[in-house]
Amino acid sequence: MVTGAVHLWPGSASSNVSLSVETDPMRLDAEGDILQLIPAERFDGSAPQTGCGGFWSWGRARGGVDEDRTRMQLTVTNSGSNTVLITGMRAELVARKPVAPVVEAGCRTQGEAKVYSVNIDLDKPQPNGVYDNGGKSVQPDFTVAAGDLETFLVTARITHGAAQWKLAVDLVEDGHQRTVVFDGDGGKPFSTVTRPTGLTSWELDPGGGGWRKATGGSAASAGQEGGTS
Repeated sequence: MVTGAVHLWPGSASSNVSLSVETDPMRLDAEGDILQLIPAERFDGSAPQTGCGGFWSWGRARGGVDEDRTRMQLTVTNSGSNTVLITGMRAELVARKPVAPVVEAGCRTQGEAKVYSVNIDLDKPQPNGVYDNGGKSVQPDFTVAAGDLETFLVTARITHGAAQWKLAVDLVEDGHQRTVVFDGDGGKPFSTVTRPTGLTSWELDPGGGGWRKATGGSAASAGQEGGTS
């Protein structure tokens, strides 16, 4: 079931655990600029009517994919009477592909991380999720108390090529282990693409001034104003 950018797994009749994944960066408890790679032939110079608030869906409608990293917020809700264990998170790779001709489009955001952070390295053959525990990277071993919920910021990074993947979450509920797998938008895999060198970069003016062309580096450090027409 998909509602906007929220992906829901309501559980079965025998389960008291529900999971949801939020993929719209403007709704995440995280900081950092939003960058998307748009197929060059589909970047027409139009801008989201609602500015940065509509940037994510605007880019997705034009075939946009995540640049260098994909972030999502995973919420696990336990409405049962026993503690639930989260024993693993990982990316299930669907395909690796070369990077097609794209332009970079970005919008600056501000936020503050307030949740557990789990990182996935998509360059690895088996991209398992890990988190920092006392300076050591360890696989998830979280608990969700009865009647409680926990939220996790999952970040998948890539430095070579492009990867299509799904998020798998391993749970133990009442002694039974199960795996919940999340697709991306529209039932398609998540897509994370390395930023190509020498591409054209545009930054959206949060004040409604349209696009500014970056004069060096990425859209996160756009320079003087320009136009697309």
